[in-house]
Amino acid sequence: MHFGQMWALPDGSNGVDPDEILPEVVKLMRPGDILAHPFTRHPGGFVDKRGKLHPIVAIALERGLKVDVGHGSHFSFRMARLALDAGVVPDTLGADMHGYNTRMTPPPGTPAKHPDDEEAHPFAGAARFSLCYAITELLTLGLTLPQIVPMVTTNAAAMLGLQDEIGTLKPGAVADVSVLADDRGRFKLGDNEGTEVIADRMLTPLFCLRAGIRHDARAPILPEVLAA
Repeated sequence: MHFGQMWALPDGSNGVDPDEILPEVVKLMRPGDILAHPFTRHPGGFVDKRGKLHPIVAIALERGLKVDVGHGSHFSFRMARLALDAGVVPDTLGADMHGYNTRMTPPPGTPAKHPDDEEAHPFAGAARFSLCYAITELLTLGLTLPQIVPMVTTNAAAMLGLQDEIGTLKPGAVADVSVLADDRGRFKLGDNEGTEVIADRMLTPLFCLRAGIRHDARAPILPEVLAA
């Protein structure tokens, strides 16, 4: 279930209190259903208008609902700090990468501007990221690799009901393996709110094995690593 920012109606509003959305939706959800964008910079998410964790979140987690980061253009260091400090640790770390929040040289014929107003639509933003970049962000916020690795492996596989096939290195599983560089130093990270933080380590993809076949990390959409 996607949270954070609602499309405006033609009159420029939607007439809904964003803090009323979570309670209305949570009561429709079942154990195992997934709440996305806990760290969204937009209204209507886990953090209410007072800057506090919405009280319905604890109830939702007690009922067995799951949480996915759903990074996208939503991710906010400020909101992540508030939610993590309130005890919300996501089950999975979805990158939520798609055409609206990926920046690269467009192919010929691509329109120069999206038809929606850039300030209004929820995907606006230019902060480049990747799944490994998102892992680095969570490390910088204080989570550990033993907490994060299951978010992108075993927990994700379990959500799909494929825990016996993927997301594990055990004998007999599909040979899906990601190999990352773990560099140490001072690196600058930023989000679409303009917040900048300094990380002391940076994870970047080197190559992966997909069903045993090697694929090097050469995608032009990978973000540039910035030294601080």
